[in-house]
Amino acid sequence: MKKILIPVDFSGHTDIACTYALEIAGKGGAVIRLFHTYSDQFIIADSSFPDAIDMSTMYNEELLKEVFHQSEKKMEILQADLEEKIRKNNWKDIEFQVTLVGGEIESELNDLCKEFHPDLVVMGTRGTGKTLNMWGRVSTHIINHAKIPVLIVPDIKKFKGFHKIMLAADLSDKNEDSVRKIFSLFSEFPFHLSCIHFLIKEDKSEENEKMEKLRKSFEKEEKSGKISFEMVEVLTDKQTVINQVIESQSIDLIAFQPHKHGVFDTLFTHKITKKNFQATNVPLLALPLC
Repeated sequence: MKKILIPVDFSGHTDIACTYALEIAGKGGAVIRLFHTYSDQFIIADSSFPDAIDMSTMYNEELLKEVFHQSEKKMEILQADLEEKIRKNNWKDIEFQVTLVGGEIESELNDLCKEFHPDLVVMGTRGTGKTLNMWGRVSTHIINHAKIPVLIVPDIKKFKGFHKIMLAADLSDKNEDSVRKIFSLFSEFPFHLSCIHFLIKEDKSEENEKMEKLRKSFEKEEKSGKISFEMVEVLTDKQTVINQVIESQSIDLIAFQPHKHGVFDTLFTHKITKKNFQATNVPLLALPLC
């Protein structure tokens, strides 16, 4: 049974993230932890009155209680909505847990990951060009520090499935681990994995050798049709080439390995970045280097 962590802020893009998490959980059961942190610090303007400190303390306490109460109500509504979806789809063996805390989000996530040990984190964004800075910071923190795969879902209308998954292969030694992680995470789904390397360099010999080495590690899976390997030359505008591949192969999910601390500026090759794949408005799976 998988453990799935969903950081939520109760905005609209939380819904599609939860939908993806439920679809994954519905295949083989899972423990889903809903996580929300609210600010526990409020700045009160200084006052010349002698009792200013006491009044500020009282105000902070009352405001904190109200913020917690509102967050608690929103969490109850969200959980009730998700449980209703579970009933409608007749999914079994899905357990909900809730963590609602006040504090600094990265610190709270560190503690939660150490206690919960999630297999996957599912988060939402606002979509192309509108990625939330906070969620970008949070996903970066989880990948870099907790070393947990993060599924980042754009603001799309419905679940697209995992029929066609693409690994943006940089042909590093870690690509084999990434392929195995993908097969493990989506073992309950009938999917095809395309390992695609976008070729920028003029000298192809080194890349061909690396691709052949990766292919030999999965000869059995290739023969059964579960995986394929492809080199795509980028001769024109790189975004156009990427879009064509995504559209022609009907890719539902793009997986990649972050190479930099800034996940939203991660390099796949010397010239292709994660932003190129984010522009496709396809869910992204960040697989941390372990």
